[in-house]
Amino acid sequence: MNDDIKNRHDFWRGPVQHAIELTAEEKHIDMFGHVNNAWYIAWAMECAWAHSDALGLDFAAYERIGVGCVVRHHDYTYYASAVAGDRVAIGTWIARNDGRMRMIRAIEMRRMNDGTLLVAGETEFVAVSIATGKPARMPAEYARLYAPPEELTS
Repeated sequence: MNDDIKNRHDFWRGPVQHAIELTAEEKHIDMFGHVNNAWYIAWAMECAWAHSDALGLDFAAYERIGVGCVVRHHDYTYYASAVAGDRVAIGTWIARNDGRMRMIRAIEMRRMNDGTLLVAGETEFVAVSIATGKPARMPAEYARLYAPPEELTS
């Protein structure tokens, strides 16, 4: 699914670098009868890790390097709801990376059957030392691999 949906430029608003697909299940549904907002954040993080893994930056690599990227802030807008049984496509791309400490990852979620935009937003990540949990300089490898799409083609 990843390459098929990722490369659908008519489907996404942004330059998706990685995509996953999942199905909304009963466990995701809240009292309002739709997917609870907390699940969208969990799904965004699942997609972010899948992208990092695909880049060769899984948690084992973070441990080897001694620096990891952790969430500082989420800023998401919810446009429509998913319900149980909906297939949801989640696309992500690196929107900005200062190459020092801060990276912004964009996320977009769409219902597969009709392309409806469900959620869009950004998550700010900061680099931290695995040993201390304190802010750390982003390794050059991260700046290179976590590059925005326009930097990868230039």
